[in-house]
Amino acid sequence: MSLVWDKMIPLSQNILETLEQTTDDELKYTAEQGDGYLWENYIFTNRNYRRAHVEIVDAREAKKIWVMHMTIFPEFDDPTPIFGFDVVCGANKITGAFHDFSKNGNCPVYAWFLDRSSKLEWNKPRVLPDWATQIFSPGMIAAGNISEEEELDKLADIAIESLHVYLYNVGCVEKTGESYKEKYNNYCKFQKMNPHTPAMMINLGIDEKVFRTFMDEVLFPEEPNDRT
Repeated sequence: MSLVWDKMIPLSQNILETLEQTTDDELKYTAEQGDGYLWENYIFTNRNYRRAHVEIVDAREAKKIWVMHMTIFPEFDDPTPIFGFDVVCGANKITGAFHDFSKNGNCPVYAWFLDRSSKLEWNKPRVLPDWATQIFSPGMIAAGNISEEEELDKLADIAIESLHVYLYNVGCVEKTGESYKEKYNNYCKFQKMNPHTPAMMINLGIDEKVFRTFMDEVLFPEEPNDRT
């Protein structure tokens, strides 16, 4: 019995159901069953956003951990920020929870997130590494050692609330003709500098070369500059 898993797994199901309701095309789903883990990936597309990706690693049996990673990328001409949410859960506590609206251009929903995150009294800020400071906003939620039911509920609440606010606004901001592809590629480049992402997956038994390719092609795929 794990209170943490009992809270976070339904959250992931809520997120997937919410995205499924917005997707325009057939859901792209892959799953890999390993020795004591299940690695699932969901990719959604929508007329208002370019790509949403949810990755779930269920290694409760082998390593006593459960992980969810999520991003939503707007179209390249959309100033709506990049949506990111990550949570790493042991059986007794969340060791890391990260949520941000990473800025592209000037957008009301970005200002909403900064205001909303500033009011979270339960948030336990963490010192971020240099690669993270390059791409995350001043309002980024970065918390650890979350184990109390009230804190778990508040984390789930802000994740779902901000997802609904984001989906309501993405693709609806007036376009200025500016391209944000360089900022998107910069986001992906710095995310791939996080040493903990491949280390965790390699520790589960996934081949390093396979996961490095996954990072480049699925997790944080950079786009050539000649594509729009």
